Amino acid sequence: MTAKGSDGIQGEGNYVAGRRFQNAERKFVKTGPVKQKAREAADALDGPEAEELEAARVASAKGHSLPEHHARRAAEDKHLDSSLEDTFPASDPMSTSPGAD
Repeated sequence: MTAKGSDGIQGEGNYVAGRRFQNAERKFVKTGPVKQKAREAADALDGPEAEELEAARVASAKGHSLPEHHARRAAEDKHLDSSLEDTFPASDPMSTSPGAD
């Protein structure tokens, strides 16, 4: 373990920041609106952000961040879009416009 540096890193982490976080968590559990926040979280799972929350859960379970997940999904969507353009040229608005001939 290394000595405390000027950046607050102590060995494998910042113990002071860790202690502050733990104290804030304990205080929230004792005095905060835990039931309200739990209800908000449950409602979010059924709301418009449900898909993104599930994506974050899946990404986290795989050890990835949500931005990494979004980047992979965007690349997959781009590849799919490209494939669809080759497969369905009629989806081009120019080729389906009435009277365009």
